[in-house]
Amino acid sequence: MTITGVMTTAEPMDRQALERLFSERLMPFRRFRQLVRDPRGARPRWADDPGFTLDRHLLPLELGGAGDKEALEAAVSSLMSTPLDLSRPPWQIHYVEAYGAGTALVIRLHHCIGDGIAMMHVLLSIADENFDAARIPAGAGVRRPAQGRLSRTLRGAAAETADLLTHPSRLVARARQGGRGAGALASLLAMRPDSPTLLKGPATPAKRAAWTRPLDLESIRAVARAHGAKINDVLLAAAAGALRRYFAERGQPTDGVEVRTAVPVNVRPLERAFELGNRFALVFLSLPVGARTAAERVAALRERMDALKGSAQPAVVFGLLQSIGIAPKWAHRMVVKMFSEKCSAVMTNVPGPAHPLHLLGRRIDGLMFWVPQAGDIGLGLSILSFDGRVLVGVATDAGRIENPNALAAAFEAEFEALAADVASDARTAPAAD
Repeated sequence: MTITGVMTTAEPMDRQALERLFSERLMPFRRFRQLVRDPRGARPRWADDPGFTLDRHLLPLELGGAGDKEALEAAVSSLMSTPLDLSRPPWQIHYVEAYGAGTALVIRLHHCIGDGIAMMHVLLSIADENFDAARIPAGAGVRRPAQGRLSRTLRGAAAETADLLTHPSRLVARARQGGRGAGALASLLAMRPDSPTLLKGPATPAKRAAWTRPLDLESIRAVARAHGAKINDVLLAAAAGALRRYFAERGQPTDGVEVRTAVPVNVRPLERAFELGNRFALVFLSLPVGARTAAERVAALRERMDALKGSAQPAVVFGLLQSIGIAPKWAHRMVVKMFSEKCSAVMTNVPGPAHPLHLLGRRIDGLMFWVPQAGDIGLGLSILSFDGRVLVGVATDAGRIENPNALAAAFEAEFEALAADVASDARTAPAAD
């Protein structure tokens, strides 16, 4: 459960500059100087690390081969396959001092420090354009009890879900009474597994990572406008089409195939992202791999996303995630097993900054991350927008997909086909009077 990211700069940064950057801008967050006591026991807890030094977490990385993108992907895959040391604060930053004309940073953070939105907020806060030491609150990185109407609603969902987990006999009765939360939980528990595909199977320790070339955000907007859809609908449809291409190229069935993904939903107010921790829910979204045309896939995703927006599912899943900390051990195992069986992938979409950023005067020219997969889920798709571009990260279990670059290439081809169709329609459209 480690979030992995890559950040590259257009100009080089040496060890001294990196030490200054992270000492001044990351170390004020207390959580990065803490470790987890009794991590596998009944009551794990955060504690300050008395022996903390930055040297243990800022580590040089040598690339093999030509030292190019392919070599960096191989290094990321190797690191992604290696658990973090929980006897220390669970994060590392590996740096390639000479990567192209600049420097590459491979950032690894255990999910217990925070979720993707919090991580992105904190890491981008160290950029020159965003950094302000006076804005970092005292004790930053330590979550306070949530307040407000939304938070009360979510806490209520957590309390109800915990009650239903610890007293399952109440579930049917509560659902019959028409309670949205209980009804959504009952529906979730009764949800059948998605289609049997090559994505299904037991997890292995070996992971693989790749990412697409940058896609132009304005081109994605143009496709979305042409289909009367949102940017997210188009990207999800491209993912469904990429999987269809990937399966077909390997002689796998595609007709009628649905690949269900767990999609994280942020429930944290952005002004509280400095607190780190995990404040997210999940929705379960089926990608219509079986749809034969790109237009059908976009239309299906638009309809499905609209339906999920009015659903109680996010609040119920938030309750599940929050309540397993106080529920019996069997509830932990049940939740992870349930999520693993009901979906084949995790897919997340994180909006990054729309403008260029710099680290100590060096422009950030590349930004990518990979979402971890729990249980036996073997595929993670991470979409990140940054400075007018969109990149898609592909993380796979090596036992399911040995070469994730093939899936990344399928995503690129699918989006190119979508954009070409829109351009062709625009050329053949009759002129306006």
